[in-house]
Amino acid sequence: MNLKSLLLSTTTVFALAAAPFSVSHALFDKTRFALHLGAAYYAFHRWDLQPFKKGEFSAGAPGRVGNIVKAGAALLFASHEVSVARKIASTSKSPLLQKLDAGLNSLSGEMTAIGTQLKGGQLPVAGLQKLNADTESFKTQAAAAGQPIKDVATSIGTF
Repeated sequence: MNLKSLLLSTTTVFALAAAPFSVSHALFDKTRFALHLGAAYYAFHRWDLQPFKKGEFSAGAPGRVGNIVKAGAALLFASHEVSVARKIASTSKSPLLQKLDAGLNSLSGEMTAIGTQLKGGQLPVAGLQKLNADTESFKTQAAAAGQPIKDVATSIGTF
């Protein structure tokens, strides 16, 4: 059995197992919220913030244009994921998610604006710095609401 057929069969099994749960969108709100927000943060941190701090967007840096394009795409993805997380939070009955909902609006708007600029080949340094500050502010807000957000290094592994 090759890797492609293994992934396909695994996906099919998960889809069949999850089908009965698709009726209730309120099921596992906090888990869904955390997964979408985690994906957004990973994309932003991995393809935007780290390369920015390493100077990979600076004029003359090797692979600068490719890095900027990847960063733009990553921010557009992150913006979408934050929007999905915000939708989950706004429709949830969880008091924690309702508290965190307000902080996501500014993150989503800022990510979309910066992502569009990066995709166009522009480097909004002040925007990236503000987005990093907004991310830290959201982490503080989450901690104050009783749910601290921690960076956890994990190994995905290889196939």
